[in-house]
Amino acid sequence: MSAPPILDSETLSDEDKHLIATFDDIEAKQPELLDQTGKRIIELATDLQAVFLAIAAFGDKFPPTYVKGNPLVQGLLITVLALYWLAILIAAWAIQPRRYRRYDYNLTRMRAELDKIIAHKSRWVNVAGVFFVLASLALVALLSPSCAAPCENTRDVLSQSSI
Repeated sequence: MSAPPILDSETLSDEDKHLIATFDDIEAKQPELLDQTGKRIIELATDLQAVFLAIAAFGDKFPPTYVKGNPLVQGLLITVLALYWLAILIAAWAIQPRRYRRYDYNLTRMRAELDKIIAHKSRWVNVAGVFFVLASLALVALLSPSCAAPCENTRDVLSQSSI
């Protein structure tokens, strides 16, 4: 496959220059943005797990009655916690500092190294985001009234716990 032909171009308008500058700025900030996104996933997943632990720690009984008598709730609870932990670990992997090669005199290799950095961070932050969304959907299922329905006297059981 040959390179595209070089065409004579017109001078760039101010709008075109602004567009190019905007994309340059986005590209320059992308590694930092991916790091911030990974940190935010870690913060949110950790906070949601802290809520679970607080509910368990400050309840009258451990495990709560509605968890003891309902295997669906038990499975969803374990799933939620496991998925949040996976999201945390994967996000931490994405933002972990690494050594990268710096090619001071070879811009092609420097560009390839930057592309590799961005691809690594982007891939793992996206995977962490998927696990976070899956955990959040499992949490919604866990908190839905239909999840507690198989438990006998659900309202009585839930009102007896201190949640």
